[in-house]
Amino acid sequence: MTKQYLSPQEQAVLDCIPAGHKKAISRRCLVERSRLNERKVRKIILSLIVHRGIPIGSCTGKEGGGYFIIQSYDDLAVAMMHLKPRAKKIFLRVRALENIAREKFSRQLKLVIPE
Repeated sequence: MTKQYLSPQEQAVLDCIPAGHKKAISRRCLVERSRLNERKVRKIILSLIVHRGIPIGSCTGKEGGGYFIIQSYDDLAVAMMHLKPRAKKIFLRVRALENIAREKFSRQLKLVIPE
């Protein structure tokens, strides 16, 4: 899976990501193979998914987990299954901080997600 318009760093990260959730690569291995730091790798993966439309999933599990190219409905289901609980926890934290703002600082804060 190669896109001609990818930057060299984007291509380096993409080249390291295997197809299918059963072959997922850990973030640590991805950092080592791409020779980029962890923050940069995470930023590039987000960009590849959101801006470039490349179907990259991630998973966690007892046997490791990591990043993978989504190639089947099963891969997509695994990626979604691991994202939803994380998203729920983030929204719970946001709600708690909104309550703290209201109770401690008499401020009304609301999460606004830009498009």
